[in-house]
Amino acid sequence: MWKWETDRQPKGVMVVVHDMMEHHEYYTDLITRFRRSGYHVVTGDLPGHGQTTRVNKGHINDFSQYIDRMDEWYRVAAEYGLPTFILGQGLGGLIAVESVRMNNFQIDGIVLLNPLLSFKQSFMNRKNTLRTSVRTTSDRTRFNPGIKMKYFTSDEKFLERYQNDELVVRKVSYHWYRTVINQMKTTGEHLDEFPDVPVLSIFSRNNEIIEPYLSSKYIKRMDTSELNVIMLEEAEHSIFQREDIELPYYYLENFLNTQLFKIGMLV
Repeated sequence: MWKWETDRQPKGVMVVVHDMMEHHEYYTDLITRFRRSGYHVVTGDLPGHGQTTRVNKGHINDFSQYIDRMDEWYRVAAEYGLPTFILGQGLGGLIAVESVRMNNFQIDGIVLLNPLLSFKQSFMNRKNTLRTSVRTTSDRTRFNPGIKMKYFTSDEKFLERYQNDELVVRKVSYHWYRTVINQMKTTGEHLDEFPDVPVLSIFSRNNEIIEPYLSSKYIKRMDTSELNVIMLEEAEHSIFQREDIELPYYYLENFLNTQLFKIGMLV
């Protein structure tokens, strides 16, 4: 886990939860923006990702490992005694939603970037093929899930980083795959149990990993008094891993400022 503190008068804390296959270092540009805007940032690598482990890379025993890691980061953020927000991209969005639903975190808002609630149909069509082609006696056996890094972003700078990054997950275990699929279904079925927390969810119309419209329908089932759903025209799955992020950051900053204004942190 890492903490980046703002050198300005702090007005809040952001907990950033990264996506599948990547790690937290792909959010350094976004973290810099948050710090300049007056936010401390708490983040880290999810189990089976980044620098957490080499042995269990691309594998988890249970989804609760993600929930426990999210709980750890939230508790550190809460120690600041400031308005607290959670931002989750892709798998990180799924983890954030389930963590808030299960643990009822006392947060001031949650930002979901293409949350992993439904895989792209072209990917799901391979599900039965994967189940029959992965011949294994161990759930830890790894296979290529067929998710190409160019599906995350078309930005050449990030694609080059992906290609040369030994910490990027190239293969996942069959158990990881099955666990995530099952969790997507479970979370989607219980979104009406989500607490009354302000939500901003940003989707990319041009998405090769999730079904943005189906996922947005799930999000709209959240039982919250403030729900903002935005569909971007020109962006891939990883919304902030590209050069032009001014528009999504504008939506994000407006959402945060609105919440801070409501609780009297902005005048």
